[in-house]
Amino acid sequence: MQRTLRQAIVLAALTATILSPAFLSAQETGEHPRVGLVLSGGGARGAAHVGVLRVLEELHIPLYCIVGTSMGSIVGGLYATGTPLDELEQIATKTEWEGLFADSIPRQVVNFRDKKDWPNYITSVDLDFQTGIKLPKGLIEGKRLDLMLRSLTLTAPKDFDDFPIPYRAIASDIETGEMVVLSKGDLARALRASMAIPGVFAPVEIDGKLLVDGGMANNMAVDVAKQMGADVVIAVNIGTPLSTREQLENVLGVVDQITNILTNRNVAAQISILGPGDTLLSPEMGAVTTASFDRMGEAIEIGARTARGASDVLGRYAVSEDAYRAVREQQLGRARPLGKIEFVKMEQGSVMGSGTLFNAITKSASNVMNKDVLAYDIFELYKRGDFKDIDFTLVEENGKQGLLIKAKEQTETAHTIDLGLELSGTFQRDNSYRLVARYLASNLNRLGAEWKNELWVGQRTKVFTEFYQPLNPYTWHLFLAPALEYQNYPVDQYLSYTDTDAIARYKITRKQAGLDLGLQMGEYGMARLGYLRGTGNADLETGVSLLADEEIDDGAYRATLRLDQLDSPFFPRQGSHLSAAYLYGREHLGSDENYESVQTTVVKPFSCGNHTVVLRGRWDTNFDSTGSLSRVAFLGGLFNLSGLNQDQVYGNTIALGEIIYFARVLKLSTLVGKAIYAGASFEAGNAWLRRSDISSQDLIYAGSVFVGIDSNLGPIYLGFGHAEGGMNALYFSLGARQF
Repeated sequence: MQRTLRQAIVLAALTATILSPAFLSAQETGEHPRVGLVLSGGGARGAAHVGVLRVLEELHIPLYCIVGTSMGSIVGGLYATGTPLDELEQIATKTEWEGLFADSIPRQVVNFRDKKDWPNYITSVDLDFQTGIKLPKGLIEGKRLDLMLRSLTLTAPKDFDDFPIPYRAIASDIETGEMVVLSKGDLARALRASMAIPGVFAPVEIDGKLLVDGGMANNMAVDVAKQMGADVVIAVNIGTPLSTREQLENVLGVVDQITNILTNRNVAAQISILGPGDTLLSPEMGAVTTASFDRMGEAIEIGARTARGASDVLGRYAVSEDAYRAVREQQLGRARPLGKIEFVKMEQGSVMGSGTLFNAITKSASNVMNKDVLAYDIFELYKRGDFKDIDFTLVEENGKQGLLIKAKEQTETAHTIDLGLELSGTFQRDNSYRLVARYLASNLNRLGAEWKNELWVGQRTKVFTEFYQPLNPYTWHLFLAPALEYQNYPVDQYLSYTDTDAIARYKITRKQAGLDLGLQMGEYGMARLGYLRGTGNADLETGVSLLADEEIDDGAYRATLRLDQLDSPFFPRQGSHLSAAYLYGREHLGSDENYESVQTTVVKPFSCGNHTVVLRGRWDTNFDSTGSLSRVAFLGGLFNLSGLNQDQVYGNTIALGEIIYFARVLKLSTLVGKAIYAGASFEAGNAWLRRSDISSQDLIYAGSVFVGIDSNLGPIYLGFGHAEGGMNALYFSLGARQF
């Protein structure tokens, strides 16, 4: 009985298909029905479209038109321009998608003055004195993605009907909420607009409209394919199903659910207009989510498996192998292959020090499979140069094809305000907070002068201002830097490092002015030589101390050197760091005593897979200067003799050596951060008032276990420290640099 019922259903479906208007029309005219392919959005799940296309080619199904939304617009748009499936698969599986969304280059190659270090600033806003504060329109600018799409679409015609397969990209007007069908213009911008997730990517302006992800208005535009003249439609829905109540665990899940509700509703509306001659493919993506960019190869296989499972239904659109080959040859005859790139030049002239980058760009562009490298090299040039914007296009000179890089120089003064927050301390004591802010006015003159101002508010107060004037326009340049600084911070005094409670608290106040002549060494580091003059005070606030209040005058020559090639200032896995400073204080320079001091720190990480070992050493000495609290160095806290209170031991000389191990236990989404780590440290060090007292017998041995999160809010640490003498502490911090 059940078998008979199934046969009746199949027979009815076949009858409806045969009698459908599209097929009847095709039968009457003797033509094959015009097949439109509609590819929905779905982030990383969109790689399934590549698998579907693979099977459509295997079944010899010619396509009359393609309509794509979001990631479906990228796959569909590239295929429509003639990109081979093998290359599409390489793009999907080999591209570093998370890097595209990060809008950053490796920290090692960032110009030294622009390296993110400390304090950690969470957010940045641009300030225009005419229009006021300009907040970013998305978490991600999207420039690297823009350049990637540009490299993939260099030869695309302006009219999408002139593609080998006519094509439409779907976007949403963020102002009206209406669907926008993109049928001509700059294909790279069209693709970028179609996948501009609101709040994540900045919107794209096209023809006076501000456009965002097409999934908000129409995630599977069946109606658009029919309007283009498709007799029948193959629609592929890889949208995310709604989450259950149990799965809505956090605010990100709730926001994602709202987006999915809107998307699923418009998809349901499009499914309702599918006719009996149309086919809907809904791959079961399983654990592959919109953010699973490391599983796009798996998504391709799922798409192919789904299409093969529907081959009996899809077969009705097939033609003979010879007929299909003829159609594809005719289509691909309209394709414009990129060919070899034989030169690269800039519209506004060469940028100093960019020759190596230009060579890399030329090599990358000559190989069609390295288009992502081509885009990255130009993006690196953009990030390392002082450009307002950058783009590139194909040009021809003397019969040779090349790239013209169109860079807009930053000619206007930029005003930026950065804001951040730091929380740190132990669960028992020493809790502190700090609000940090920075105002930076850059590009003040033709040599790129900057005026930097910093304000810290909390247990440690700081006001700092510096005018930075380069003396030449190169990435390696001399500079002059006058500066003023005020600091006010507490220091607790302990009788012994084994004491849990301080006997006194001092308030240290430092004021100083300085002038440095320096050399910025590109991305490697900076050297300075200068003069400083200032005062220092140490005033007893609470408790009883053996030290009297003090007031000192300072006048000294100073020399500093910083070399920084770490890939991260918070969880370094590659590179190295060296910082060294030398102060030569003399009475004739304004100091109340003759003194010399040296401060050095060395950090060197070694990594293998997810495992990292960091060697860190620190040595500071005042060469037997008097024990002024405003000049001594301190140890104590997580990774600085873990188990001790913050700055519990101090002296004219300190020494610290440590081994820190951590392993990456979980990779995070780009929207949240980078990774979660777990690790441990072993430390040895101490502080001495006189160098003659220094002895290895006095070393304090300590260690810690910790969990660290490299988040977009800054580094987060939760750790337990133990030092000999029974000293234990539970530490936590947000935004604070620990080593």
